[in-house]
Amino acid sequence: MKRLIKVTIHDFSKIEQHLNDAKEIELYHSANGKLYEAVIEHDDYAVIDLNDEEYIELAPNEYELMIPEWKVVGKTGDMIIETMSDPADDRALLYRGIDGVGNVVAEPQSINKQLIMQLYKGWFAKEKAKAE
Repeated sequence: MKRLIKVTIHDFSKIEQHLNDAKEIELYHSANGKLYEAVIEHDDYAVIDLNDEEYIELAPNEYELMIPEWKVVGKTGDMIIETMSDPADDRALLYRGIDGVGNVVAEPQSINKQLIMQLYKGWFAKEKAKAE
């Protein structure tokens, strides 16, 4: 399944160490900061087909999943909760509350994706069975 991602390479040294072709390295530099549809592999690496002949592969810390438009993620009481990527911060999501007809009832709040993941793991993680 393809997902929308933004290439966010902050350190090119590892890429430059593993690739010895200047043309390939340039593909990574030119893709940085842009949005692409990518296949996310089972190991969380992203593969972007740039054209019929060229592709790049990104480690999980070299891209961010993006949600370009408001998406419903749940409901609490009469309020519908929506989220989308924060246009001001690639590492954050915006959350807002709307009523049944789409009026904003809780203003958008930006929350760091890592914080969301930590809260999720803390609240919903399954405890491992203790060895006896």
